[in-house]
Amino acid sequence: MATLAQPRRIGLARQAIDRLASVDTHGNRVLSVYLGFDPSRMPNLRERRMELDALLGEAQRRLDGDAEAPHGERMALREDIAAVRALFEDGRELAPSSARGLAVFCAAPAGLWEVVSLPEPVDPLVAVEERPFIEPLLELISPERWCVLLVSRRASRIFTGTRDHLVEVSHVLDDVHRHHEQGGWSQARYQRGVETEVDRHLRGTCALLADRFARRAFDRLLLAGPRELHRRVERELAPELQGLLAGSFEVDVERATAEEVRRRATPLIEDAERVREQDALRRLEEGLAPSGHSAVGLEEVLEALGERRVGTLLLAHGYATPGVACPVCGRLAANARPCPLDGATPEQRGDVIESAVELALAEAAEVLVVRHLREQLAAHGSIAALLRF
Repeated sequence: MATLAQPRRIGLARQAIDRLASVDTHGNRVLSVYLGFDPSRMPNLRERRMELDALLGEAQRRLDGDAEAPHGERMALREDIAAVRALFEDGRELAPSSARGLAVFCAAPAGLWEVVSLPEPVDPLVAVEERPFIEPLLELISPERWCVLLVSRRASRIFTGTRDHLVEVSHVLDDVHRHHEQGGWSQARYQRGVETEVDRHLRGTCALLADRFARRAFDRLLLAGPRELHRRVERELAPELQGLLAGSFEVDVERATAEEVRRRATPLIEDAERVREQDALRRLEEGLAPSGHSAVGLEEVLEALGERRVGTLLLAHGYATPGVACPVCGRLAANARPCPLDGATPEQRGDVIESAVELALAEAAEVLVVRHLREQLAAHGSIAALLRF
């Protein structure tokens, strides 16, 4: 098998995701497997192993069902599936000490064999595509996770993801009868029955959305579809989902592509981003008083990260700068002085911001990339933090 004996293990950071997105697979398909270790859903090894077996079984069925795939490609994918199965054979990978999920990417002929530790559980998923399936990773590092609910009188679709990537995760088509053309009492009774079916469809759709939210929470919600249904759908939403609603737009529910949904949602997402940035920058300014709860500039922010005091990390979009990291304890710093904790000589990092983001995520801090009000954050060095204490 043309792969490494052991996979490369990496943490969740934008740099790693960008590298996966640009990897040259030489035309080979990539096996992508996502496993979440949410104790409330899969508390023991037996259930996790069953989930893994189901995912790899699905990958094998897709392989067996693709009669047009070249023999060499089929054999390579079969070996990739075997490699992933062997990786989890002894059970240790299914019970990691820190990660709450794993993403595995394997394409032996391309030399791709990587395991990404995830700070949060993810939905179990398997993909066999020409590129690594990285949308769930993008969702994890995004400052906000979005959900777009498309609803018509008989169909509903759910898209989740980030401002840049929305993926369809659910599609429902109910048997709702169309408008009755005859007049009189017959039409009235028929139409009342149709509206009852529409109400049942809307309630079922909102219940499906609430169940998904309970399993995999998102931050903001948009409604889409015929405008006359928006208020009816909103009334059926669970109270916690009503509080996440950020707007609505019209779209053809059954025919709209994922790209069209993303394009129509973008202006509403950007409006919400501006409001969020304004609020964060206002709190930052309020916290700049002596003994306040804000840190500004690279040196102050990295020190606060090392002390695990960062609640929200604010970064200007595109900001990158060199720094150093202690090879012993991992402490990040802006200068090359010996580490104050262990005296070790720090190592240079071409871009210390990637390391800062990875550390913030590991500490369960929020990461807010300031896109629309970058000039205001630039006045504070393009990096700041709202502190926990």
